[in-house]
Amino acid sequence: MEKSENITNKGTLVLTKAVFNILLEKIIDHFSSKHNINFPSYKENQLYGFGNYNIELPNLKKDLESVLKGYINGKYLYNKNREASTGKPFIKISREYKYVFFNYLGFKDIHEFINQDFFTPRQKSKQLELLHQENKVEDYYYVCYYYGEDKKMSKGQVIVYRQWKNVEMKYIYEDDYGQTGIYSFFGSITHSENFVFFDTKFFLGSKKNEGAKFIFFIGKSAPHERNFLIGTYSGFDKYDNTIAGKMILKKSDSRLDMEKEVSNKEFDPIISQELNKKRIIVESVIRKSPLLFSSKSPYAQVLFNISGKYLLEFHQDNNTYAIKINIEKHHLNIKSLNDSFMIKEDRISLINNGQIINMDFSIKGLFYIQKASIYVNTYGLLEGNNDTTSGKFTAVDVNSNIISGKVKFENLKN
Repeated sequence: MEKSENITNKGTLVLTKAVFNILLEKIIDHFSSKHNINFPSYKENQLYGFGNYNIELPNLKKDLESVLKGYINGKYLYNKNREASTGKPFIKISREYKYVFFNYLGFKDIHEFINQDFFTPRQKSKQLELLHQENKVEDYYYVCYYYGEDKKMSKGQVIVYRQWKNVEMKYIYEDDYGQTGIYSFFGSITHSENFVFFDTKFFLGSKKNEGAKFIFFIGKSAPHERNFLIGTYSGFDKYDNTIAGKMILKKSDSRLDMEKEVSNKEFDPIISQELNKKRIIVESVIRKSPLLFSSKSPYAQVLFNISGKYLLEFHQDNNTYAIKINIEKHHLNIKSLNDSFMIKEDRISLINNGQIINMDFSIKGLFYIQKASIYVNTYGLLEGNNDTTSGKFTAVDVNSNIISGKVKFENLKN
């Protein structure tokens, strides 16, 4: 976390995007009038004075240096223009640049400039709000972790501005050829009860588009008091698929620390464990039939016909361990019918083109088997086919041994 004042932070001036754009417009108009230059034929690098430009021809670098009577980086104003064009809500002008741009136009500082008739009342009031705010405003830096598009853990940059009112997010991808792509989002933050909501946008050319949405739980404390925030996101990925998933934000002490962590290819095992595979993908394809929703859809009716109450007998060597379960219709939850233990982390799926049912669950309580994975023929378990059917299981017992054997399903008639 780094502290900053809206007017000056180590010589930093914060401008709204609207004020900066008008400032740049006035600078270019003044330059054009002074040198009798017709735009837009003038090249950008010649205008600002950087790269392969002709130092003998007029350029802003030379003009500004004559005002400052010192060195000016010709690309500084160009870079700030690029920041504004991406939709960044605030532009920070640092060091000598926070005076020389206004001096070039004949103004002492931002205060004289903002009092001109260049601005609408709303534009002026938003800038004055920044200038007159007495309390110090802190920017907060976070690394966001999530399970990304290419089935890999990913990192991004999150910068929170104006005491949790605005957010900037950057996602950096590297392709197979080592080329880096950056996706930038800007948005507003709202607070409701124990949550904060990020509503982001991105710019494609000059058009503003809807970005991703984020919800993070903060509890009763202020969000910046927490080193970690856990929440969810929904939006679209770089392949234009609709996606949702779990995300963790880790607070950094500074922008440099955040950028250093994002560039690091390593991931904290604790964070990876929490986020791996925590991603929902809805492909951008129009389905003409519900049977085309996914590869599992044609077998859905089969899956829902296995509901009911069963006695499960696990046979391992010469030992037998029995439990009673209820597979709920519609919901496909596996519930324990025994009072001494509960069933958790349950999942039922069809594999091998719907021919095999796979059940995974953990048992919490007093039972020899603690975690089991069961495979049973679909036809044998369908309602009305058999009173009993058999399958195979692998499991972890109460002593943390891996065991396997035969499992028998007996249908408990109501």
